[in-house]
Amino acid sequence: MNVLAAAMRDAMTRSPHDLVVLDKETDKWTARPWPEVHGMAESIATHLLQQDRLGAVGIVGEPTVELVAAIQGTWLAGAAVSILPRPRRGADPAEWAHSTLSRFSGIGVSTVFSHGATLRTLGDAESTLSVSSLAEAARTPASNDLQSHHDSNAAILQGTAGSTGDPRTAVLSPEAVLSNMRGLIERLQLDGSDRACSWLPIYHDMGLAFLLTAVLSGMPLWQAPTGAFSAAPLRWADWLSASAATFTAGPNFGYSMLGRYSGRVSDVDLGALRIAINGGEPVDCEGFQRFADAMAPFGLRASAATPAYGMAESTCAVTMPACGQGLRIDERTESDVRQRYALLGRPIPGMELRISPTHRSTDDGVGEVEIRGSSMMTRYFGDPATGSDRGAEWFRTGDIGYLVDGELVICGRSKEVITIAGRNIFPTEIEQVAAQVDGVRHGGVVAVGSKSGAAQSRLLIAAEFVGSDHDVTRSAVIKRVISVCGVTPADVVLMPPGSLPRTSSGKLRRLEVRSQLQA
Repeated sequence: MNVLAAAMRDAMTRSPHDLVVLDKETDKWTARPWPEVHGMAESIATHLLQQDRLGAVGIVGEPTVELVAAIQGTWLAGAAVSILPRPRRGADPAEWAHSTLSRFSGIGVSTVFSHGATLRTLGDAESTLSVSSLAEAARTPASNDLQSHHDSNAAILQGTAGSTGDPRTAVLSPEAVLSNMRGLIERLQLDGSDRACSWLPIYHDMGLAFLLTAVLSGMPLWQAPTGAFSAAPLRWADWLSASAATFTAGPNFGYSMLGRYSGRVSDVDLGALRIAINGGEPVDCEGFQRFADAMAPFGLRASAATPAYGMAESTCAVTMPACGQGLRIDERTESDVRQRYALLGRPIPGMELRISPTHRSTDDGVGEVEIRGSSMMTRYFGDPATGSDRGAEWFRTGDIGYLVDGELVICGRSKEVITIAGRNIFPTEIEQVAAQVDGVRHGGVVAVGSKSGAAQSRLLIAAEFVGSDHDVTRSAVIKRVISVCGVTPADVVLMPPGSLPRTSSGKLRRLEVRSQLQA
């Protein structure tokens, strides 16, 4: 048994608390003691070990008690786990199933677990992979002597698709995953007295890390399906109140929804919440501050706001502020335009970072962020195994940032920087300003740079439109961007909601948008 499986076993079997999962269809919460969940994990491990040839294990589906148990069950069986998303609304079921099973097959998965309609869709597809029911596997009589055929040197095969490039898969060792979770627990001072509440997708590195951190801390976890949040985002506040959560996490969009529509929130108590992590993308300072201010009447302490930085290649977290510091902002002025960036804290235990000495501006210290440490991936799947210690090598993140007294600030992605008249502009600066215009869908704005022939780069904005007058909204976006950002958009393209391409975790694909606008 590897170190991660052993640590999970110890935490789950010793915890007096529950895993509490929301059923999206019935809108009811189901609670199971963590020791019982581990018993299911042992049953699933027994099911897996009965197979002649066990490769990696794939999991697809809304969170259930059995799905959470299957993650630990996979590790008890000595295998690696890969979790992929369910089909998005509007997807062709057969095409989605073929694509998902092909992706699993391409990273060495031999068995796929699912449930409900998703299980039937996957089961109907032609594939050499074994597609199994989570519920049936969880009912397998558990062996009293679980002996894996061999322990994989990988624990998680994590997709890394972001706003740029093709999806890749990070190979994360048990030691790296455990190191990252322990670093988070130490930095945030988490223990069994805390209470976690999440709607984050478990197939995403932040959602999975949140779940594992809760398990290894021995705390109760309230886990809602992402779809339940998407259907009614303000319910997040209800869940936090009902669970008396001390610990939660989300991206900009989630916090912005609570901040913008706080007038519709009532009868909640957020006084217990001490950690609200904002991660997954550059932090929207204005939106996060609006959330903190709007939720203050419901008992939320400003000190709970916790902006963070991480990526799948480092398991999840890289930097995190100490508990209770709240949202702190660094202001910089460039070309007479003031920019505000969140301070993202120092590296968690086991991790290091620096601003690249070869990809840095000598004037202001801004450059590419490089990281290394005990949480780093072994390699990307498909790359040759070098035998070297990846954790000891500096990894180029592709993110542009700088340090303030040792704390990290992220400006944006190097591939997405827009250069106009010698000035570097990060898309998020434009997007966050444009999103404040009436008629623009929040979270549905992309800013890109486009070159026409030998001309200078131009600023193009694509926005999902939810208003009533295209011309008024387009003019308002242009005026606001000029006024706040000091740059004039060459064009503003308004499109129907849902038109902008996104990754499975909801991040906008800016380079794909740029290609579409230039076509």
